[in-house]
Amino acid sequence: MNQPKKIGRPTKLTPVVQAQIAELFFLAFTDAQVALYTGIHQKTIQRARAGVFCPAIRKAEIDREIKYRKKIWEGLGNWCGASWFLERKYPAQFAKPEIQLNWGNTYNQNNLSISISSSDAKVIEAEAKPVRDTIAGMFEKYRPQMNGGNGSPITNDDMSP
Repeated sequence: MNQPKKIGRPTKLTPVVQAQIAELFFLAFTDAQVALYTGIHQKTIQRARAGVFCPAIRKAEIDREIKYRKKIWEGLGNWCGASWFLERKYPAQFAKPEIQLNWGNTYNQNNLSISISSSDAKVIEAEAKPVRDTIAGMFEKYRPQMNGGNGSPITNDDMSP
């Protein structure tokens, strides 16, 4: 039976290169470092990391992780080092909750939001008003030139009717 001929240039992602890429990914090298080491374009490395076109690379990375997990769970050899490595390689999965929260805030700063209902906002505003009034009074008493603490110093132009 005739097999169809492949069209296009041959892939650089041979099984040997795929194994190298998977190992470098697992060892936490950056995409730029992996590209330089393997001679593969960085965009290709990024797609490989995402598992888009080469699931074998993702599977090989998981195979390596399995060894570390087993070492930790069985308490074999340098299991503390394996634990340390996984905690830093995959902080969202293995780090302590306070580290996970900090890591999430560091890498997702543009996605942070807080939702407050209008009734809660009114309660918060009611609690804050006396404090704001006290502070404004302190500014008026001790720094009258600072316009109650709001904005630039008062000038003679501000005093005109």
